[in-house]
Amino acid sequence: MNFDLNQWYSEKIDEDAIFYYKGCIEDQNVTEILSSIEDILHKNNESPKIYKKIFNVIVELVQNLYHHGEVPPELSLPYSKFGVLIMRDEGMQYRISAGNFLKIDGLKLIRDRIDQINTLSSDETQSLYRLILNNDEFSEKGGGGLGIVDIARKSGNNMEYQFLEYNESYLFLSIDVII
Repeated sequence: MNFDLNQWYSEKIDEDAIFYYKGCIEDQNVTEILSSIEDILHKNNESPKIYKKIFNVIVELVQNLYHHGEVPPELSLPYSKFGVLIMRDEGMQYRISAGNFLKIDGLKLIRDRIDQINTLSSDETQSLYRLILNNDEFSEKGGGGLGIVDIARKSGNNMEYQFLEYNESYLFLSIDVII
């Protein structure tokens, strides 16, 4: 059975959802998303420490959506960068969910990278971050693999993820980060 984006999105948005967005991820949208998150965190009177963690993780997730999100041709969307971002207040923690389509051939690299990062201690994650930062190697999309390491560093928690089959060429990557 193929992945149903609208069903997944509806299931993620529950009474705990305090922010949700599904659509175009271009410069203007990124600015609006980040501004909305700032407003929510200010209204919730979050401590500076939690505010900074959440905001930094959101920035990294949105950058990943911006740089790595794809749009399967059959969706016929009027834009080329698509993503989903949901933030839920679960009482003692926040859950940030991000999702985007990607080509199946990228599955192994991303899965292996997240699995690797999820096994590292805090000190090991910090060391990997410094190593990548000093490496000066960048992918064809401009990243050095730093974003996902930074998400783990800032959240202090493992990332929960799923690859959901959309069709023979595309998957939907769903990542949850808890702060």
